[in-house]
Amino acid sequence: MKNIRVITIICAYLRASLRNLWKTLVSCYILTFLFHASFHGSTVLADERTVIVIQSQPIAAYNEAIKGFEEACKRNNISIAGVYDLKGDIDEGKRVIKNIKDDKRRPDLILSVGILATTLVKEQFTNIPIIFCMVINHERFNLEGANITGISSEASIRDQFGVLKELLGTQRNVGVIYDPMKTGKIVSEADLVARGIEFNLIKAEVASESAVASALTGMVDKIDALWIVPDGTVVTKESLEIILKMSLKRRLPVFCTSSAIVRAGALVSISPDYRQTGIQAAQLAQTLLNNSTVISLGVKQPDKLKVTLNTQTAGIIRVDISPLRSRPDVVLYP
Repeated sequence: MKNIRVITIICAYLRASLRNLWKTLVSCYILTFLFHASFHGSTVLADERTVIVIQSQPIAAYNEAIKGFEEACKRNNISIAGVYDLKGDIDEGKRVIKNIKDDKRRPDLILSVGILATTLVKEQFTNIPIIFCMVINHERFNLEGANITGISSEASIRDQFGVLKELLGTQRNVGVIYDPMKTGKIVSEADLVARGIEFNLIKAEVASESAVASALTGMVDKIDALWIVPDGTVVTKESLEIILKMSLKRRLPVFCTSSAIVRAGALVSISPDYRQTGIQAAQLAQTLLNNSTVISLGVKQPDKLKVTLNTQTAGIIRVDISPLRSRPDVVLYP
């Protein structure tokens, strides 16, 4: 009986020990799991790359570029922490910038869309990589800096004249009206490009919007096409009405870099594909975020262009647009 009692006590002790051992093993497993989960979570947070988007105002072209940027960022595992709209108001812009700077969560990169957003961001953020896009004639605004990368909003002059050559052939006189204070550099570059493809560039300088009509009247009988450059002195609502009315009357092809001007009556525009511009910006962002030693990639030409043709205008001025109809990047209006 005594031996049986001893054996019973030993068995009870062993069962208790096994229960304690099992509890200890389970506790260790749980602690180990929590440690690894916590460590993994902190690693994900540490590796997460965040960007913010600041747009000047909610216009269709800007929204299209932002949509492309968002899609490409999602594919590249880049988190967009916020999209801020300045509504075209500089006071709203200053308020938004202040709120961003006051936030302890510092973005790794900023995409600025349009000139208002870009100038404010350039002034206020000097140690965060910035990518700008949708800034017309960006060279005018001194958008340079150690932390600034950009995508031009205009097709290269060679691309623009290449489309015109495809449409009209060589040995053409091309007119341009411009303010040398605003687009003198562009026109000087165009002079060299035009000669290289057997075009003759006929130039008329203006210093005010009121001089545009007389400049056009003075050249209209000497040119085979008119080139509209993104010049704030020339491209106004009143001037465009005069230019487009006279060009239709004289059956003069007008080419430009704005599909909006084509919808208003110009023959053809050569412009960036806005959605692709956003995708290109995301690709540049990935390059910058993957290499902390590089904070600027300079200003890039757009990856993809879009040719917009006004078929109604082509019929009125009797220009054969069939050479461009088969292009994969062509958009016909209306």
